[in-house]
Amino acid sequence: MEEVPLRFEGRPARLRAQGAKGRTVLFAHPFPLDGTCWDEFLPGCAALGLRAAAVDAPGFGGTPPLGRPCTMDDLARLLAAALDALGARTAALVGCSMGGYALMAFWRLFPERMERAGLLCTQPGADTPEAKQKREQQARAALQDGPEAVTAPLAERMVAKGSPLVGRVRELARGATAQGIAEALLGMAQRPDSTPDLPHWQARSLVLCGEQDQLIPRAACESLARIPGSRQALIAGAGHLAFLEKPAEVLGELRWVLS
Repeated sequence: MEEVPLRFEGRPARLRAQGAKGRTVLFAHPFPLDGTCWDEFLPGCAALGLRAAAVDAPGFGGTPPLGRPCTMDDLARLLAAALDALGARTAALVGCSMGGYALMAFWRLFPERMERAGLLCTQPGADTPEAKQKREQQARAALQDGPEAVTAPLAERMVAKGSPLVGRVRELARGATAQGIAEALLGMAQRPDSTPDLPHWQARSLVLCGEQDQLIPRAACESLARIPGSRQALIAGAGHLAFLEKPAEVLGELRWVLS
C-alpha cells in the first residue's frame, strides 16, 4: 500500500493507493469510518488492473478537521485534489452513504472528471427538518461527550440486525475525531437535493442497496435509478455497510461498473 502525498486547504490529507498507474478508481468512505474501511477493495481492484485509492475525509483517519462544517462540496473538492495527486484527470468514483453524497456533489462540480460511479447505500434527497435537527444534536453530543457518544450507538444500526460485525464497525470508527464528526454532521445537514441532477448524469453508474439497511429506506436508495442506464443491485442479508458485510458480492457488482 502506497501513501500518496496530498494537501487540502493547506493541511495534509491521507490518501492511500494500490496498483500500477493507469485507470483509476477512488473510494469515498461512509460516516463515521475512514478510508481503511476499503482495505479489502483496494487489492481486489488492483488485481483488475486498476489504480485503486481511498482518501480520508477531514476529521477522520489521517486527515485533520477543517475547523468549520465540512460540506459535501468540500468533500468533492477533496476527491478532485486526490485525483490530481494520483495524476488522474478522470476516474471511476465509488462512495457509500456520506461518500455517495460526496459523489453527487462531485458530479455537480466536476462532471467531466467522473467516468463511472458506484453509489452504495446512499440517497439523493436532502435532509428533512427533523433529520437536520437530529444531526445538530449529534454534533453537540460528539463535542460535549466525545466521538463514541455518536459512533457507539450508530454502529449497531449500520449493519443488518444481529450482524457479528458491530465490533468491527466500532473499531473502524475509532479514527473519527469529535470535531470531524461534528463538522461532517453539520455538512451533511446542509446538502441540497440531488434528485433533479440525476437525469443529466452521463457516467456509467451502479446503484447498490442493502436489503436490511436500517438507515436509508430502500425506496430512497433505489430512487438513484433515475440515472440513465444505471444498473441496480440489491445485496441480500446486508445492511447499510453492505460492502463490509458482503464484500465478495459487492466487488462482483462493482466489476460491472469498473469494466
